[in-house]
Amino acid sequence: MREEDDLYKSRSQKKRESTALQGLGEDLARLSPAVLRRLDMPEELLEALLELARTKTHEAKRRQKQLIGRLMREEVEDPTPLFDAVEAARKR
Repeated sequence: MREEDDLYKSRSQKKRESTALQGLGEDLARLSPAVLRRLDMPEELLEALLELARTKTHEAKRRQKQLIGRLMREEVEDPTPLFDAVEAARKR
């Protein structure tokens, strides 16, 4: 079903969704490693988020954020629980 939905999305819509997931990745990277490990996400995404937190240079961070956005598009079926986790962390 997801592939069918993607067929009917405009290029702009796909870009907006991709940018939103990349922003979610940035927000997730600000959470502590302990909180990240409790979330239900693919191991590869978890490692990419932990690596982003350790990355120092601007260009390396940019590439890592793009990788996180790609992983989120490809590996995460429903990003809602991840958005919820970020919201819960902001309220604390």
